[in-house]
Amino acid sequence: MQWWCSASGKPWTWDPQYYVGVWLVVAVLAVAFHALSRRARALGESRLVYWGGWSAVGLVWQVLDWPIGPLAAGYLASAHAVQFLSLALVAPPLMLLAVRRPVAASMTNMGGEGAMHRALEFVTHPVVAGVVFNLVAITTHVPAVVDALMPTQAGAFVIDLAWLAGGLVLWWPVIVHAPRRPWFSVPVAMLYLFLATLFHTGIAMVMLIREFPMYGIYELAPPWPVWSPLEDQHLAGGVMELAGAAVIFGIITVMFFRWSGGVSGEAAPPAPPAPPAPPRD
Repeated sequence: MQWWCSASGKPWTWDPQYYVGVWLVVAVLAVAFHALSRRARALGESRLVYWGGWSAVGLVWQVLDWPIGPLAAGYLASAHAVQFLSLALVAPPLMLLAVRRPVAASMTNMGGEGAMHRALEFVTHPVVAGVVFNLVAITTHVPAVVDALMPTQAGAFVIDLAWLAGGLVLWWPVIVHAPRRPWFSVPVAMLYLFLATLFHTGIAMVMLIREFPMYGIYELAPPWPVWSPLEDQHLAGGVMELAGAAVIFGIITVMFFRWSGGVSGEAAPPAPPAPPAPPRD
């Protein structure tokens, strides 16, 4: 029994495996989410958003545990791409949507006091958050970093948690809005999401056009019977490019229509009072 999913170099089998570390991390995440989501329901959050958040917790469990976890750790770059998209772009916004009200209320009540509050306010500033997410995305896809970390359980653990933390930081300015920044309007938030995910799109393009495998850990992995390591790398690039674009542009589209509907649906300003009638003779 391993603590965390890592590249083992052994031939793949479909025998279930149990990862104690994954279960512990998901349990801690579930307990924290449960406490916040109860407060969110008390503040009037909808049931749909509530269950969407719990589905995100389940998604984190699924992509970290067997079979996607070990496949991503040392067999398939395409499974690694699915894991990245799930942990960084799909699960974080669903979880933040479900708990945004109590989180925002807590930050407001703190009134800017405390080192933790100031650090959180700094790292979730849109400019800083975009830089942090891109640094995480680039660093964790550098071949030397991937090949060095994925064979060890601690290294694979660092990459997985970096993706989840980077995703939470990325989506925080758009969803939580605490503290409120007047200049960070919906159009600016849409532009922010587009710019903040450009580097991950560039990584996907590199994986698509490379004519030889980038990662030794997947090139030298035990043979996968369905496709070659290079085909798997191209598939990984396609997953990151197409699925990632679908998530980002899908959310940007929803934001645009909600914003444009709100603008067009605003009440017309009251008509100026009519001038007084001239006195009658």
